[in-house]
Amino acid sequence: MPGQLLFVLLAAVSFLLTGCAAPLVITAGAGAGYVATREKPRNAVEAFFDDLGRSIRQTTRRITGEPSGRRSAPSASSAPSRGFALKIQRSTLAPTEVDKGEQVTLTLQYLVTGASGKKVTIREKSSLGKDGKELTVLKDESSEKENGKWENTLSFAVPESAHSGKYTVTMQISAQGQTRSTRRSFTVR
Repeated sequence: MPGQLLFVLLAAVSFLLTGCAAPLVITAGAGAGYVATREKPRNAVEAFFDDLGRSIRQTTRRITGEPSGRRSAPSASSAPSRGFALKIQRSTLAPTEVDKGEQVTLTLQYLVTGASGKKVTIREKSSLGKDGKELTVLKDESSEKENGKWENTLSFAVPESAHSGKYTVTMQISAQGQTRSTRRSFTVR
């Protein structure tokens, strides 16, 4: 009981001394205590995500439109393609070995064909992982795209707080029930 009274008394005095409404917790154990508020010090994990988030830059551009009027004759062995199709044509990541603070640039080229109407909603998602676990989503956006070839470029600086090792970026596109993805890796020295 005296311990509980001391705790309440210390909490009340702390509130009066700080003159603020911030919650204050006083804990004691084995004769030693510390004061903790809701304002936590910035740790390495928070620093990693803050630095990474500030450095992300991305652009999407249309490279070509759907060919107009020119169709090649289908071969006897292949059936003509019909309907919507979503295809990754190329993905790159450079450089594959980086130091902390250096930029990593990803490029994803994909083809949209057979979209009914003028445009289709394409979801582009890129996520960063390490040791088989997703660390964060770098990009998750949906936008209207016309038939044609599209290129998305995403770049970010490797945070100073990043641990050395192999990281993986998964790039994914999806539309009308179709999902395509690719992975690229880089190593932080």
